[in-house]
Order: sequence, then C-alpha cells, then structure tokens
Amino acid sequence: MKLQKSFWMRVFEFFLFFLIGCPLAIQIVEGFFHIKNPVIEYLQIITLFFAMIFFTAFYILRYSSVLKRYKVFEKKQKVIIKKLKEEKDNIEKNYIDSIRLNKEMTNIVKRLIETERGLREKNEWLKNFFELSTKIISLSSVREIVEVIGEFKYESLRFVRVSVYHAGDDKKFKSLYQFGQKDVHEQILFNKAKEDVNIAYKVESNSIIKVAIPIISEEKCEGICFYVIECKSVSNEDVGYYISMCNFITMAIKNAIYYSNLKKQKSEIEDLYEKSTYMNEKLKETIEELNKSKAELEKKNQEIEKFFYETILCLSKAIEYKDVYTKGHCERVQSIALKIADELSLSDEEKDVLKVACLLHDIGKIGVKEDILNKKGSLEAHEYEEIQKHPLIGYNILKDLEFTDRIKKVVLQHHERVDGRGYPFGLKDEEIDLLAKIVAVADAYDAMTSDRPYRKAFDKETALSEMKRCAGSQFDTTIVEKLINLAQKGLVMFL
Repeated sequence: MKLQKSFWMRVFEFFLFFLIGCPLAIQIVEGFFHIKNPVIEYLQIITLFFAMIFFTAFYILRYSSVLKRYKVFEKKQKVIIKKLKEEKDNIEKNYIDSIRLNKEMTNIVKRLIETERGLREKNEWLKNFFELSTKIISLSSVREIVEVIGEFKYESLRFVRVSVYHAGDDKKFKSLYQFGQKDVHEQILFNKAKEDVNIAYKVESNSIIKVAIPIISEEKCEGICFYVIECKSVSNEDVGYYISMCNFITMAIKNAIYYSNLKKQKSEIEDLYEKSTYMNEKLKETIEELNKSKAELEKKNQEIEKFFYETILCLSKAIEYKDVYTKGHCERVQSIALKIADELSLSDEEKDVLKVACLLHDIGKIGVKEDILNKKGSLEAHEYEEIQKHPLIGYNILKDLEFTDRIKKVVLQHHERVDGRGYPFGLKDEEIDLLAKIVAVADAYDAMTSDRPYRKAFDKETALSEMKRCAGSQFDTTIVEKLINLAQKGLVMFL
C-alpha cells in the first residue's frame, strides 16, 4: 500500500532534521576549531531534547496515519471479499439452475416431438375430413350425403352406422335414410337427445363411439342423426373431434332437408301464385275504385269543413246584427289570438280550436236584449248581470252540438279572471283554460281599441297601458307581454 505524505508532514520532517542537524553541526565546528563553551554544550543538549520530542511526535503522527489508512484498506478488502463470496454463491446457484433448466428443456423437447407427431396425425385426419366436408357440403339430398359418409374410410376412422330421423307433418319421427345394422344403444341415445334437445353420446370399449345429435329449429327438436364410429383413439380430445365432425354432418343433413322442403314449398307457392294472379287483378280493380272513392271522400270532407267554417262565421255575424258596435269584432279577436298563439308556440290542433272559439266566444249575446247591448250610458246592476250571463248562454247553445269540449270550455271561460273575480264561476289562474286566457286578452284589447255605445276607442298607448295595469289580476301576465310585443311591432290589428 503506497502512502502519500501531506504538506504539513513534510514541513514537520524538515524541522525534525533541522533540530537533529544543528547539534551535529555545532559538534563538528567545536572539534574543528577546538572551542569549548558551556553555553554551546547546553544549547546542544536542548536542541537534542527538542529533536527527540519532535522525532517521537513525528513517528506517532506518521504511524497513526498509516494505521488509519491500513484499517480503511482492510475494511475495503472485507467488502471486496464479501462481494466475491456473493458472486461465487450466485455462480453456483446459476450453475444449479442451468442444470435444472437443461433437464426441463430436454423434457420440453421430448414433449414437442410427441406433440409434433400428434399434430401430424391430426393434420392428416383433418385433411381427410376436409375432403369429406367438401363433398357433402354441395349435396342437397339426404340420401347422397349418407352414402358419401358410408364410403368415407380413413386408417383410424370409419362410420359403421348412420341413420337419419325427421318429424313429418304429423310430428312423428320417421327414418329418412340409413345404412349399417341398427345398434343396441340407438333408441336409448335417440330418446336422450330428443328429450334433452342436446348431443348424447356413448364411448364403448376402446374403439367405438356412438353419437346422437338433434336437428334443432326454433329451440325444438325436429329430427335426430345417429352415428356409430369405429376409431383408433377414444381420448377426450379425440372424442371432441369426432362429435364436432358428426355435428358438421348433421348441419349438412339439416340444410338438405330444408332445401328439399323449400323446393316443395316453392312448387306450392308457384301454384298459389298462379291461382292468386286472377285475384290480384280483381284486387287491383277494387283498389282503383277505392282510390277514386277516397278522392271523392276527401273532396266531400273539404266541402264539409268549408261549410262548417262558413256556418260558424254566419253564427258570429248573427251577433253583429244585435250589437252593431261589434262589427268585425270576432274576426279581429281571432287574428290577435292566433298571433299570440304563434308567439306561445302552440300546436296546430290548439290553433284550430282557438280559431273556432274566437268566432263563437260572444254567441251567448244572442240571448241578451238589444237595448242592453247597444245602451249608450252606463249599465245598471241588473243589466250588467244580464251581460254576465252571455258566456253561460253561449255554452248552453253549443253543448248539444258536436263541437270539441275545449271549444265549449273556451266560450264558457273567456270572461274569467286570473285573480278569481271573473264570471260566470270565478275561476282562478290554473283553473282557467290557456286558450280562454288568450281569448280574454285579445277580446279586451279589441274592445278597448274599438268604438262602443258608451265611449270612443282608446288610442294604442292608452290601451296597452291599461292591459299592462291589469296583467296579473284580470289577465295572464305572459299573454299580456306577448300582446304588447306584437303591438309594438305593429303586428296586431289597431283601429
């Protein structure tokens, strides 16, 4: 181990050599010049004393540093030895693992060789099965399919019995085709497959497999295919292959049965088609006549609707003959109400009800005396009571006619108020039909902007101010807001 001297150690050595060298130099000078001086002798003794002290301190410091470095080096050596030991243990462990892996690899290689041999055999078997499936998949006759299966022979597989049963129109199972001698377990497996609607099989000895597969349609058993296979191996894997092969053959037989039925149905359909051709011609003529009748009926309906509307209009005109100051009032109320309905995004059906209800809302005035309707002064209490009866009179006039109930309800409620102070029943907000609320607003606005026997028409601003004042008490607030917006845009009638 190479030790490096520090700067202060070198300085210490220099002083040490200086103190040792001084007495020697003085001794040499005394001997050469023959000088005897006690002071010089004392100086030599003191110098030697300090030299001994410095020498002792130097070597204590020197070897304590060496000892410290040696301990550090020894500690590093122990760490290195420990690591080397761990590496040795790892190498031994890896060596043991490599021996174990070598044995496992040897076993894997053996299994791979056996697997390859098995795959080669299965590949050959699948090749022969592919040839069989290619032959039967294009056949459309059960007899042809069964004959091909009977001729199929492979070194480790052959069919010794195939029988196909199918339910006829009477739901009884009958044999369609078969070859080979009937097996003792055939009926047992047949019944099990039919009852469970699932595959039934039996492994007999080490070379015979018996399989019964149901022909299923709409979760019902419509037939059974029974197979007896003579094979080389009956392991679970091989049995699964054989059942899959029988299942494929069963599907081909099922398709052949359906194809035969389709041919029969096609022939029947062709006969029915020929028989129905004449009926179709007759039906076509009948349809043409019905279309003509439909067009005529639609025309009649349009005429009836026109007549109905004109009748309603005539009824509204009848009111004007009694109340000369309300000429055109119903049509104006209708126009305003329909525009409000558009703003509220009402349905076409509601608009149709509103259209008729507006024309008929004052029909009850027919039952009010003309002198009350056309009175130029203020009405007396009993006269006002007569006026308040016109919604109920209008409802009674219409109740026996085939109007919708909602039209009658609007006529009855168009003078109700949202605060419950209206007439004839004093209904409140939600109790009043929405369409009746719309008619009430349109009716009041047109009345304000029209001349009456007892006053002149209000100007536009006065009428809108009055409507706004009565919103929330007499009229629905939302409907009044819609009316004001329309009036400000100039979209509602104003005379």
